[in-house]
Amino acid sequence: MKYWLTVMAFLISCTSHTYKLTDKSQQIFDDLDKIESVQKIDMMKDTPHQTPALIFDSGNDGSTVFIIGGTHGNEPAGYEAGLRLVNILKNNPPVNGKVVLIPLANRKAVENYNRFIPVPKGVDKEVGNLNRCYPGKKDGLPMQRMAWEIQELAKKYEAQVFIDMHEAPYLHLDTPPGSWRDMGLGQTLIYSPNDPSQWLLIDLLDTINEGIEESTHKFSGIDKPILHSAAWWAGQELGVAAFTFETYKKVDIERRVVHHLGLVKIALEHAEVWETE
Repeated sequence: MKYWLTVMAFLISCTSHTYKLTDKSQQIFDDLDKIESVQKIDMMKDTPHQTPALIFDSGNDGSTVFIIGGTHGNEPAGYEAGLRLVNILKNNPPVNGKVVLIPLANRKAVENYNRFIPVPKGVDKEVGNLNRCYPGKKDGLPMQRMAWEIQELAKKYEAQVFIDMHEAPYLHLDTPPGSWRDMGLGQTLIYSPNDPSQWLLIDLLDTINEGIEESTHKFSGIDKPILHSAAWWAGQELGVAAFTFETYKKVDIERRVVHHLGLVKIALEHAEVWETE
């Protein structure tokens, strides 16, 4: 009985929890559909899942860095960082190549603070989990369609770096025994096992960890993104530097956002989309 009471309490806490955007991100969110200063492509157009992809184009040759936030609605650091990047890139545009940014990939999950969206009865719930739907289906259920549209956009703009921003409940270097893989990924960079990813990984870890004092909070690299995730698809299909960035959910939201934005900055400079300071 005690076990089931504990389980019920956990389930109630998960379903009742909500998240309020920070003031900075809320203002960007409110104006997201009105942005005209950069090229905008509406994903899942004319559906409840419509969400913008923003293309920041330098007009010069160079790499394309593809960035996703809001894949999981209950992981706010990813979409807080994605929304902040809208303004950062407007004020500091690429000097070479392009940045393609989807700040709220699963907009309905973000609005409801859920990991995924509901699916029809009898369908595996993971079909509502955008990060288990790649390579997607053009005529599938909503998240399968979203995954398909994202992959088509990544192909169209010839992404050379592919980043999906997440967070996890436990630190990878201090994970309680028995925790499953998705929970013990805090402060990790999950990378596709190919040469472009490994070269960028070295730069990411060396640079980001310089500013982190706590040993258990330093980032680690883990190879092989989970099957049918965005980074798994990009690494397999495109052969590019493909990552899932995982921050630690139990530290302050601003610190998590700073880590995401710091990692993105390193990736942009590595790809020479931004000039190195």
